[in-house]
Amino acid sequence: MLIIKRGLFILGMGACATSGMAQGIPDTEIFLVSLKPHKQGLQVGTPVNFTQRTGYDNQPSFSPDGKTVLYTSQRDGKQTDIYRYSLGNKQTTPLTATPEAEYSPLAMPDGKRFSVVRGKEQHLWQFPLKPGSSQPGTVLELDQLIGYHVWYNQDTLLVAAFRGQPPMALYLTVPASQTEVKLEESIGRSLHRVPGKKAISYLVPLSDSLGEIKQMDLKTGSRETIIQTLPGSQDFAWTPDGRLLMAQGAKLYFYRPGTDRRWQEVADFSQQGIKNITRLTVSPNGRHLAFVATL
Repeated sequence: MLIIKRGLFILGMGACATSGMAQGIPDTEIFLVSLKPHKQGLQVGTPVNFTQRTGYDNQPSFSPDGKTVLYTSQRDGKQTDIYRYSLGNKQTTPLTATPEAEYSPLAMPDGKRFSVVRGKEQHLWQFPLKPGSSQPGTVLELDQLIGYHVWYNQDTLLVAAFRGQPPMALYLTVPASQTEVKLEESIGRSLHRVPGKKAISYLVPLSDSLGEIKQMDLKTGSRETIIQTLPGSQDFAWTPDGRLLMAQGAKLYFYRPGTDRRWQEVADFSQQGIKNITRLTVSPNGRHLAFVATL
């Protein structure tokens, strides 16, 4: 499926980040924009580019307090490392500087560490959010290559993994016992907890350009389709009050499950020179959206 392949293209470059193939990683920027929900929709501010450099900056995620953004960055044509941007003082700090490539940073439930997909083996590792406060270490090793992950709680996480070639499958894993249970045969790269529910959400491809956003109750195993994706789009995010966000080109859309019948356009960032929005993430307090785009 094309949706899966696009998701794995960047991942494949990461596995080869120390070779000349790393030059194939595209130039991308990360933007911050304010959000303010109201009954009829969502008020969206003007996006601010906080990376502003030539090169690959991607895969943003917020810290639990919403004050910083973790992201993947390739500097000087070398392997990718993880950086942190502070919304308060607008400073950028490197969090890793290793010979291996690190991707997909996510704060762990303890609020003291973050997890990453690392190296050619694409195992899951953990690093301290405060550099030097603890030692890095392995979190999860699978026979499959881990592509993407999301923490359900401090003991359990969901991963999208594959054996050399797409598609990626969805697994529920318990790192302490290194166990895994397959939940879905083919999914996209966007994995999220559902706000206010004991459930996770993910994208299931239907064709080269369409997919469905599904949610699964991890207690009962029941699944349901929330809504079909926007054509050509594969990334979505949740606001804390239960709205879904998705983008298509330079436009941002939202959808309220159980209330709206379809996606509703809420912003058009084309006047800011933004073209292709991907990789959306919302701060835990719902006040900010970070997304990746090209100019």
